[in-house]
Amino acid sequence: MDFKGKKLEDIIVTLPFEDGTSMDCGVYSYFEVNNKNYFALLPLMGEKQLDFSQSYMLYEVEEDEENNPIVIYIEDDTEYAVAAQYFSKQVLKK
Repeated sequence: MDFKGKKLEDIIVTLPFEDGTSMDCGVYSYFEVNNKNYFALLPLMGEKQLDFSQSYMLYEVEEDEENNPIVIYIEDDTEYAVAAQYFSKQVLKK
C-alpha cells in the first residue's frame, strides 16, 4: 500500500512527547474517513519492524508541498471515535 507514491513500509514517523522524549513508529495502514486521511501507527522494533505487541495509534495525516506526510494529533474525541471505529471494523477485519 502507498501514501501519495511512498511505500508505507518506508515511512517512519517520529512522535515527540511532552516530556521531551520521542518514539519512532511505522505505518500499519492508511485510510480515509469523512474526507480526512489517517495513519494507524505502531512503534518500531529495530529499524523497520512493527511491534504488534503494542497498541495502534491513530493520527490524521496531511501532506506538505513535497508530498511528505505530516501527522496531526486528533484532538476531537468524536473524530477520534469515528476513525477508531472505521479502523477496527474496516481495516483490521481485512
